Amino acid sequence: MKLIQAFSVQLANRKLAIQMFALALLLFAGLNCGTENSVEETRGTLPIETLVTGAFHGELEIIEGETVYMRLLNGGQLLAQIEFMMDGVDTATRTEFLGGVFASTVSQSGVGNYHIKDAGPGDYTLQISAKGYQTTELNVTVIADQDISLDKIALVALEQPVSHLQGILTDVVTGAPISHVHLQLTDKTDKVYEALTTETGVFTFENLPVAQAFTLKIEHADYENTEVAVEPIPVSETFELNLKLIPLPEIDVLDPGEGLSVGSRAPDFELADGNGKPHKLADYIGNKKVVLVFFRGVW
Repeated sequence: MKLIQAFSVQLANRKLAIQMFALALLLFAGLNCGTENSVEETRGTLPIETLVTGAFHGELEIIEGETVYMRLLNGGQLLAQIEFMMDGVDTATRTEFLGGVFASTVSQSGVGNYHIKDAGPGDYTLQISAKGYQTTELNVTVIADQDISLDKIALVALEQPVSHLQGILTDVVTGAPISHVHLQLTDKTDKVYEALTTETGVFTFENLPVAQAFTLKIEHADYENTEVAVEPIPVSETFELNLKLIPLPEIDVLDPGEGLSVGSRAPDFELADGNGKPHKLADYIGNKKVVLVFFRGVW
């Protein structure tokens, strides 16, 4: 009889344990149903990517009576340009380029400081030049979360004869100067010199080879592309060139289904001529002008 009673007590305790476990599962499921971040939702969440940048800085000696140009390049592409000039007062300049900031100061003591900040990691080139002085280039590797200090720069006077080109870009309609325009000057050996116009539209190409002609190319999204032939410039002289750019007409955008706007780019297509021969628009780009005529046939 005692054995039967003990077995009954164990069975009752086991049933109670199972009931308590089932209740705990129900409570857990109920609490989880009301949460916003379920297990499945958390599993599909992507991590937020942040862009980590670096910087570098240094100083250079300012040349009295001359403007020192510092240009920043990445992969051969000109990103930004800053000018240093001694005029007896402290000055500061700040310009933004794609992905960073180029800041500079000039003190009365004849020292210029520069600081490239928020630049993406990678290889950059600093190009420093002045009229009559040898161009100096510094290759810098920007490292994330680091601000690299560079050695002081002092330009050395050139021994060989050189010439210079300087000019200004303005809008032919308004007469206003056009700033931050990228210009390319190519000599007869296909060497390319690059410059940017300043806030006042001024551009300068210093220390050019003498006794040879150049081709100046100007491209801007809001103006017609311009190409100018430059005759050989005499030794130690600065050729002045004032150019007026023609603004592109504003494009009237049509609603979808109404056709192409005047001045917009036509999509590539293929159509048959009167003899059934197919023609692609891409086959004629850069070679011929294309006129599209729809012939209704003979009635």
